[in-house]
Amino acid sequence: MDILTVGTRRTRVPTGEQCSSADAIAAEPITAPTRKDIPVKLLLSLALLCFFGTIMADAPDESFEILMDAFYAGDAAVVEAHLSTEALQMIEMMLVMIKMQPDQAAAEISQELQIALTGEELMNWTATEFIEALINSPGLREEMPAREEIQVSGCDVDGDTGTVYLTVLDYPEKFEIEMIRENDGWKLAEDLIGSEL
Repeated sequence: MDILTVGTRRTRVPTGEQCSSADAIAAEPITAPTRKDIPVKLLLSLALLCFFGTIMADAPDESFEILMDAFYAGDAAVVEAHLSTEALQMIEMMLVMIKMQPDQAAAEISQELQIALTGEELMNWTATEFIEALINSPGLREEMPAREEIQVSGCDVDGDTGTVYLTVLDYPEKFEIEMIRENDGWKLAEDLIGSEL
């Protein structure tokens, strides 16, 4: 077992499961920003990222990097193929809810995401189409920070859970993203997106 220092915490990490960028983590207190401190574009971006699982990688930070690349590339098929079970269930639940009032939901989604969408089209949406609409919408793209502005600074691992630490250019806070190991790969936990719904 190795000792990994993250913020003011010391975490035991089983040998062979060290974070790939653990040496980049500074030993300083890490405080989670409050909701009012996070700008809308960052909150929306991180919340939507929490829908998506990650391509197989040995460490949570590597998986998160791969995830962000796929998200910014707008590849819905790759994104959907790597959803965690809970995240996929949440998307399916959201689709059921918005299909209860398809015309109203289509109007709201069209306005928020700046896409043309009718109630009839929405009723035929699959999870893949829903994801594709989200990650490729002009409304979201305009609100997201540039990919190069998001930097992963490290992670820690505790069994089948992990925390990825990231920074965003021009924001002094360090953000923590919770991840889980599922089917031998690291995937995003759905806590943040659940709180947004």
